[in-house]
Amino acid sequence: MSLTDGKLYESQELPTIIFGPNKPLAYVLNPKAACTLCLHFVFFVNHNYRYFDIARIHFSPTALFRLQGPELDPQVLKTYYRLSPESFTFVRDPLRRFVSFFFEKIFLGGDPEFLHIRDTLTSAHGVDLSPEANLAQSCLNFAKLVAPTVDQKSTDPHLRPQYLNLAVGGRFTVDTILRLEDRDSVLAFFSKWIGEEKAKWFLTLQFNVQKYASEKIITDELRDLIRGIYAQDYKLFYE
Repeated sequence: MSLTDGKLYESQELPTIIFGPNKPLAYVLNPKAACTLCLHFVFFVNHNYRYFDIARIHFSPTALFRLQGPELDPQVLKTYYRLSPESFTFVRDPLRRFVSFFFEKIFLGGDPEFLHIRDTLTSAHGVDLSPEANLAQSCLNFAKLVAPTVDQKSTDPHLRPQYLNLAVGGRFTVDTILRLEDRDSVLAFFSKWIGEEKAKWFLTLQFNVQKYASEKIITDELRDLIRGIYAQDYKLFYE
């Protein structure tokens, strides 16, 4: 059990909450929905300058504080109480999020944490991840393997439905949920913290550029599968 805001929580009821040392702003982690942008934004809000490395901020033990189960660091929790931060997060169109995950983590394979998954997919499940692969077919085959998953809570957070990452329906409520595609709302929220001019500049920065043509990957069959896998995400965030 974990203690926050005077209540007891099971660890799985809490999302991962990330914040800095000085400003009352906290980001609720939702991978593959501009999470790198959000981490850098929280750092910038606290320091008024950018973190020096795009990727390392995800792993730094000192850049930002984290509250995540099963046990919460007492000093980090004390800072959270002191700041009493406003929480925010981003959600992303589930189809685009799935394709982004497939392309970056599965097809390109730049993240060593997914090496064993890539090996299993291509060696045991017939998912072609070679440079000559038909991306649309490989992504569809991957989606067909994901679709039967019953316990979605057990899947990797990058692939897990977003409402589960955010613990929607639990005892923790995210104050502001922004749709990645709603650029006006994103600009307005960022402007509230760093001013409009800095916000416009910050949103032009490139934190995670993936070079692929999504229209060459997305098919009607894939679209239908994703609608089923992420039905609750569509219902809560995109209807």
